[in-house]
Amino acid sequence: MEKMTITERINAIDFANLSENDFNFLKERALKSVRKSNGERKATKVQVENEGIKSAIVEFLGSVEGATATAIAEALNLSSNQKASALLTQLVKSGDVVKVKEGKVTLFKVA
Repeated sequence: MEKMTITERINAIDFANLSENDFNFLKERALKSVRKSNGERKATKVQVENEGIKSAIVEFLGSVEGATATAIAEALNLSSNQKASALLTQLVKSGDVVKVKEGKVTLFKVA
């Protein structure tokens, strides 16, 4: 049998004469869909690493008056300013950090 995508497999099912194999397949796909929509996913390796970095960012910001994303990336030896900026955005959304514009410079401070 040729390998089929999930969509192709579902489209090929004869719902009028549903076999036990097809029923079990549909049941498992439905359960996976429910698990995904309920947020029952295991955190990825990068997500786990990012949680540690976010803690380090909050700790660093607690020791300074405020810092730019670039300064934070340099202080914590992050791979890029974009990574620092993305994590700072998450921290702002969660309320752990506040974003303050001072002229053309954006500073981040502990909330």
